[in-house]
Amino acid sequence: MKYTDRSLRILKYAEIEAEKTNQVVYPVHLLLGILLDRTGVCAELYINYPSLTEILNELVYKMQLDEADEGIDYQPFTINISKTTKRVLETANNRMKHFNQVYLNEGHIVDAIFKINDPLTNKIIDGLDVSLILEIVSYPRDMIVSLKDYSIPTISTNNITFRRAKQSDAASLKTFVEKEFGNAWIESIEIGFIQEDIPIFIALEGSGIIGFACFDVVRMKKGLFGPMGTSISTRTQGIGYTLLHYCLNEMKEIGYEYAVIGEAGPIEFYEKACNAVVIPKRFPLE
Repeated sequence: MKYTDRSLRILKYAEIEAEKTNQVVYPVHLLLGILLDRTGVCAELYINYPSLTEILNELVYKMQLDEADEGIDYQPFTINISKTTKRVLETANNRMKHFNQVYLNEGHIVDAIFKINDPLTNKIIDGLDVSLILEIVSYPRDMIVSLKDYSIPTISTNNITFRRAKQSDAASLKTFVEKEFGNAWIESIEIGFIQEDIPIFIALEGSGIIGFACFDVVRMKKGLFGPMGTSISTRTQGIGYTLLHYCLNEMKEIGYEYAVIGEAGPIEFYEKACNAVVIPKRFPLE
């Protein structure tokens, strides 16, 4: 199981919180770890739900933990975790795989906490504004990239070819997308191919497509990056990173000052790859 840097920090914070109780990490400690991270969407949750930390700490204090529960060893934790916490991480891992992702993030973890239907955990989350928590942390979020001072980074392409798509690539690209991601993106791909300057870049290994990225194709909205995808067998090789920057560089040359990444799932990837930031949601403060 691979974790994003943020999710690894959350696990570490959860350990610190667990050490204050019975030395075993429970799901509630994961929630506290998310609030302690205070970066990205975790910071947004802390700001928009200011009483949540106090509520959880009070519930932990009152919680009847099983003092005889020694927990189980589970990597990458350095102290034992409860069987319920293990279920949370396994459920989160299944959600990650469902979306063809390779790194477990904070959104997967939070979603799993509210899905495992554990009696002890349910006592803790009963009365919380679950919809608010999920909307901030677990649902795809729009992000924005400033292109004012953007310059394309030095990129090593190795044996992979990156180029703008041609009309002759239309059929093979649609076949690739359907095979890897289903048909949800096909309409956007077709919109790209009817434009004079096709706003699609592809990655090829030999003559086969292994990745693609688009802009200005979703609902024909200008300045909107995506969709983007790479074959599951080539993830973590920097292909998505390169395709992203080919698109951002082209968008800057067109004259866009900002690029919007619509409904980003791997938020931390975009934060690191191009300094994208989550567009804040507006909620009434408590």
